[in-house]
Amino acid sequence: MNEQITEPYSIRIAGIGGQGNILMGITLAKALSNERKWVVQTQSYSAQVRGGISYSDVLFSNYPIDYPKTQYYDIIYVMHQRALETFKGILRVNGILVVDESFISNIPKIIFTVTRKVVSLPITSLAKEKFNVPVVANMIGLGILAKITGWLKPDSVKEAMKEQVKREFHELNEKAIDFGYSLVSKKFRVRDERLRFVGRGFE
Repeated sequence: MNEQITEPYSIRIAGIGGQGNILMGITLAKALSNERKWVVQTQSYSAQVRGGISYSDVLFSNYPIDYPKTQYYDIIYVMHQRALETFKGILRVNGILVVDESFISNIPKIIFTVTRKVVSLPITSLAKEKFNVPVVANMIGLGILAKITGWLKPDSVKEAMKEQVKREFHELNEKAIDFGYSLVSKKFRVRDERLRFVGRGFE
């Protein structure tokens, strides 16, 4: 990706404690940093770490980032229904929503007044079926994000993963990243439309 970025791109990865969304955000941030982007990664846990809502935010740009927060997000990746209900109002117009339908049975109608760029897959269920463990769902998710945005190649994500995961789990997570990359075929343009109003009829 060679275009000049002025306002940082923003991604929120949200779920409940124990789903691996924090590791997913850290790995994504590292992969982007390795691609020579300016990156800010933050995270938040609820008081009840396991089972409470938690999220990781990643902002990146070609330029230094003055303020490490944003009101609306270009991409929201959601792992649980409660997290989706909590953050449904902060997706940027024509942004991208990725949901793990293993834990999400209903996408709020408000989402479809903001965007039609919705990717819904049973990611955790697929992790269990393909790899016999649900914990690699986050790495499958990174593969999906890499593919639909075109921001990163799978090898960049794998190298970042190796800096965060024990060596004995490298091969498993590499396969999960590749699997996620193969699950989707469409690439979405991120924040290049200039909409005059919010409503149906856009991409």
